[in-house]
Order: sequence, then structure tokens, then C-alpha cells
Amino acid sequence: MVIELLDRNKQIVKLQRITDIPTDLSTICSVQLIDYTSDDIRRLEKLFAIDASMLNNSDDIEISSHYQEEESQLAFNFSLPYLTAQNRIEELTVCFILKENIMFSFMATNIEQFVPDNQRQRQFDNIKTLPFTFDTFLLLMIGIISDYFADLTEVVSKNIKSVYANLQQQTDFSEAELDEVTKLKFNNLIIKESLNEYRRILHLLKKSPKLTAELKETISLDLTDLTVINEYVQNNFERLNDLKEYVSSKIDLEQNRIFKILTIITMCISLPMLVAGIYGMNFKYMPELEWKYGYVYVLILLLLGFIAPLIWFKRKKWL
Repeated sequence: MVIELLDRNKQIVKLQRITDIPTDLSTICSVQLIDYTSDDIRRLEKLFAIDASMLNNSDDIEISSHYQEEESQLAFNFSLPYLTAQNRIEELTVCFILKENIMFSFMATNIEQFVPDNQRQRQFDNIKTLPFTFDTFLLLMIGIISDYFADLTEVVSKNIKSVYANLQQQTDFSEAELDEVTKLKFNNLIIKESLNEYRRILHLLKKSPKLTAELKETISLDLTDLTVINEYVQNNFERLNDLKEYVSSKIDLEQNRIFKILTIITMCISLPMLVAGIYGMNFKYMPELEWKYGYVYVLILLLLGFIAPLIWFKRKKWL
């Protein structure tokens, strides 16, 4: 486990144990727990009289399991999607608890691992002239997360366009291409669900009496930006649906071509087989059996029976 304390001088102190946290947090804006255990949570609850039961309800779909506002504290959690090295979107649940102007945050992995440095620096530059209080820290976190959703959506959009361009240059298609489209669609779905969950949290935060008017104004601006991001996510779904239809159409055309070839082969073989079947019958009176050139006659008949359908299909432009 890693514990990070962020003070009002923007200094980060890293600790290893709950017992190392000072009891006086008057100069601290944020207490962040990374890779914690259930025992760590219980100790923190006893030490600072917080209720972290929300950490057990992250999978519930009811908003009451993701946002709880009481007189003594305000708590909320949401899932944060991140792109793995395998180009797959996974989710990280983050939980925030506001208690006496201190933000306690909980996450299984350090958010800094997948939030670019330039993105964090841009948000720090926006608040460098402000006194670093709890409100400033919350303003910083909201800005970082909103920008992160925008950047992640842009990355996924570029991946979709790249796959679209590559598939348009292909001539042979299989289920592998459909699987790739399905993976992209699932990635986009996770982003959409997480984005909607985050937007709901911001809407509820905007109504909270615990936040200042300046913070609520910033949240309103971020919600406007997130609405635009949500439209991009929806556009990604439309692109993926078009891409899936394109690949499916190509696969159907390839299957139709194969069926055509099989039909042609069947027709070309059926007439010679008919002739062979007739002259393979054991009737006593078959005058062709006594012909001097009967064998040559049948060979020519078999050949014509094979070539004639080919000529006919060629004229019908099946070949």
C-alpha cells in the first residue's frame, strides 16, 4: 500500500502505513490510498471517523451506491476507464470522501500511471495563481478527470479511424476483422458507461451545499464539455456500426462468390455425370455399345457437357 498526503504547499508526502498518518491534518488537502486492503480501510475509518462503506458498492447501478451526502461527509465513486498495453479498455474504481475539508481518495492503481504528465501539468498551471486549498484541489481533480475522458475518447476515435482505413484496403475478410470491431465497440461502451456515471456524479455535486459557488460554476462548464465528449463517443458507435456493416457485407460478398463457384462446378459436372450414368446402365439393347467410335462419341459428349455450361455462365458474367 502507498499513502500520499498532499499539503497546502503542493508538497506530496508518501507513507507506507496507516499509523504513519499524522492525527492533525489541518495543513493537508488530500489523503490518497493506493493498493489498499480491507484492513487498511477499517483502520482509516476508526482513525478519522469516516464511513467508507461505499467502497463495497461500486458494482451497484443505483446512484445511491455511488453518491452519498450526509451532514458529516460527502462520498462518491465512479469507474475510470484506462487503455492497457493490449489496446483493451479496463476500469479502475475510484472513491472520494470529503470530510472536514479533507479529500480521502481510494484507488487500486495510481491514477498517475495512465494520466499523461502534460495533462496534469496543464491543470496545475490553471490553478498556480490560486491558494492551494481543498476547493482548489477538487477543482484540479475535476479538471484532470474531464480532460482525461476527452483524451481517451480521442485515442479510441483515432484507433477506429485507423482500423477503418486498414480494412478498406483489404480484399480478404474473416471473423478476425469482426472480432476487432467488436473489441473496439466494447471499449467504446465502457467509456460511455463511465462517462455517464461521472456526469451523474458532477450533476449531484453541483447541487451540494458543501461546495462553493465558484466550484459549482466550474462543474457546470465541465459538464458542458463532457456533453460534447459524449457526442463524440456516440459518433464512435455510429462509425463502428458502419464498419461492422462494411465488413459483414464484404464477407457476404465473398461467400456469395464461393457459392457461385460451387454452383458452376456442380452444373459443369452434372451433365457429364448424366451421360456417364446413362451409358453405365446394363441394358441389353444399347446400339452405341456396338459403334466403332462409340467411346470417342461419349468422350466428346462428356466434354461438351462440361464446356457448354461454362460458356453459358461466362455469357451471364458469373465468371
